[in-house]
Amino acid sequence: MKQMKLDHFFNINYKKNTKELNKSTSILNNTSTPNNTPNYTSTISENINNEVLNSFQLTEKIPNYLLRFDGASKGNPGKSGCGAVIYLNNNEIWNGVKYTGVQTNNYAEYYGMIIGLEEAVKKGIKEISVEGDSMLVIKQMLGHYRVKSDNLKELFKKSKELQLNFDSINFKHIYRNKNSRADELANKSLIL
Repeated sequence: MKQMKLDHFFNINYKKNTKELNKSTSILNNTSTPNNTPNYTSTISENINNEVLNSFQLTEKIPNYLLRFDGASKGNPGKSGCGAVIYLNNNEIWNGVKYTGVQTNNYAEYYGMIIGLEEAVKKGIKEISVEGDSMLVIKQMLGHYRVKSDNLKELFKKSKELQLNFDSINFKHIYRNKNSRADELANKSLIL
């Protein structure tokens, strides 16, 4: 009984196996399948035209926002700065740099993420991917590592507060060679 309801719901029709009495034509006209399973056909495919199919195709790309950040410190602690870039569908739409004074590299990394998240909030972005080459920052944002350093606790708190402005946000660690633009900006902040 359940199978019949499912077949009706999905509009599945069964074809009966037909065998000709004549052996020579029975091979050609045999519609049975291996293990005697039924042949399935659907009347839906016969009734759909190209206009219906085309109406379901996307006409615009779904916005895909990506934030990449980086920090730099000469001396660690030492003269430090950060950079961040926001991309929309792989096209750079914003970049920023900030000199952060005499700080550690991890401090500069966090600050880079913060200036990027602040800009994303200003732009009204609700879904974003965040990528950085600092394993520590990414793992702390994901909750895999605890924040032990006192100078990072306030920055972590600020980052978590900014995170609440997004409907969807994910964090991913990337290698330095994939983060060249943010790295360039972070180093630029040291010479401004």
